[in-house]
Amino acid sequence: MADTRDDSRAPSFGAFGKKASAEEVSAGADLSGRHAIVTGANTGIGFETARVLALRGSSVTMACRNLDKANAARKRILAGSSGAIDGEQLEVRELDLASFDSVRQFAKGFRDSGRALNLLVNNAGVMLPAVRRTPDDFDAHFGINHLGHFLMTNLLVDVLERSAPARVVCVSSDALAAASLTDRLEDLNWDLRKYSGIRSYGDSKLMNVMFAAELTRRMKGTGVVANALHPGIVDTELGRDQPWYIQMFGLVMFLMMKDPARGASTSLYVATAPEYADRGGLYFADNAEKAIPKLARDTAACTRLWELSAELTGLSSSPAD
Repeated sequence: MADTRDDSRAPSFGAFGKKASAEEVSAGADLSGRHAIVTGANTGIGFETARVLALRGSSVTMACRNLDKANAARKRILAGSSGAIDGEQLEVRELDLASFDSVRQFAKGFRDSGRALNLLVNNAGVMLPAVRRTPDDFDAHFGINHLGHFLMTNLLVDVLERSAPARVVCVSSDALAAASLTDRLEDLNWDLRKYSGIRSYGDSKLMNVMFAAELTRRMKGTGVVANALHPGIVDTELGRDQPWYIQMFGLVMFLMMKDPARGASTSLYVATAPEYADRGGLYFADNAEKAIPKLARDTAACTRLWELSAELTGLSSSPAD
């Protein structure tokens, strides 16, 4: 049954800076009776996002590739909540965004559960220095960071619509500034060009913003909106695949990094601030709107990316049922 509460009646959170934590920006939120999916919820900002959403009353599906790590994370959340979070609020489901088969199995299992879906946080991602391919033979940045989330969201979009008001939160990155993507959308899979890890990663993060813009456009009038955000430079496991010299640079940057509590704040702000209950296609950082990347404002390019992604994931010939 859809949640018919009007988010505009919730208290306004006001303005927050980059030092605010996820708990601070969501302090006025009451998410009881709502359900969220958070991908990559076993570590980093995904873990903190799931924890704070549950603290605010939401039930949460922790969608993770490694079930052992996910179940351990669930136990840590419950153990640290001092009873404020009930065990029934947190469930773990397997999701490997690198595999379209896994994405489809996850979506089917969730749909079969009959749960509502008021919030989908597309948080998981990889940042790799060298070429890596998914089981479906896509560049890992393209396949995991964009296509995996694109497919999953589309397979659940009718659940979001039935549960409206609903929000999709896409964790992007200001690394999109390094993107090589143009409105011609050529060689998205890096089959022809000399590979660049940072440009490939930047492309995938720009696609996250373009996806949020196009999803919002397509869902106009349904009560479903999507927004994207840059969490900041956060001390997480995202850089674990980087070469030693990049990791050493990370140690030097450590004092400038956000911890996960602050790194997850913009995700929580976008997910809970009442003023964004019906506003989508925006880009955020440090708990505030910022300039939307040019290509994400190009409706034709966003539409074409959607169409290509639907074709590559098999959506065009196999819609959700």
